[in-house]
Amino acid sequence: MENSDKWNISDFLNGFKLALPIMAGYVPLGFGCGIVCAEAGMSTFQIFLMSFLVYAGAGQYIAGGMIISGATPLSIIITTLIVNSRHVLYTSVLYPYVANWGFLKQSLFAYQITDEAFAVHSAYMANNQANTSTAFAVNIFSHALWIISNILGSISATLIPDSSQFGLDFTLYALFIALILPRLINIPQAAAFITGGITALCFYLLDMQYAGIIAGALLGAFVGYFMNMRLHHGK
Repeated sequence: MENSDKWNISDFLNGFKLALPIMAGYVPLGFGCGIVCAEAGMSTFQIFLMSFLVYAGAGQYIAGGMIISGATPLSIIITTLIVNSRHVLYTSVLYPYVANWGFLKQSLFAYQITDEAFAVHSAYMANNQANTSTAFAVNIFSHALWIISNILGSISATLIPDSSQFGLDFTLYALFIALILPRLINIPQAAAFITGGITALCFYLLDMQYAGIIAGALLGAFVGYFMNMRLHHGK
């Protein structure tokens, strides 16, 4: 896959266009996350730092809920680390497209990869140059709006006493499904998606939803890889 390290305004604006669906979903999602974290006792500055440094929708929601429930800092760190470990799979898939980038640039790019960003990058890079301007524009605009939405949610927390009644946390899953479904263009991808979903659902029914996220991601990736090998190499 051809790479381009050159920065130019047209590619940067293209990245902004690609980020628009993510940004639209991050407004209610980030707003709700800011409220949840504020209800957990976090200050607006702490929420800003968390959204800037952690930048993980599911992880931040989980952390907020665990703080409310009185969980220890160590258990919160371990839980969010496990839940967000799926990002290792995401960056592994995207690595071939950015293999020619320097280590620092790869690290900055990987730092801002989320479920939704991965869905957009994987679809775009499979058919286009993995140029720096477009890739970082998607990440920067998405991350910036996530931070702003978190801050606005935190400020508004006193006006909304019970955020759960609005179901804002569901936006996370609805957004990812909306981004990923149109991109299931072949049998391996569909098999991975279905396998991962069913696995996560089974674990959820056993009240092991966090473990289900990891198991679903790993099993889905394995099934997708196996199906791809069977179709393309007859193995």
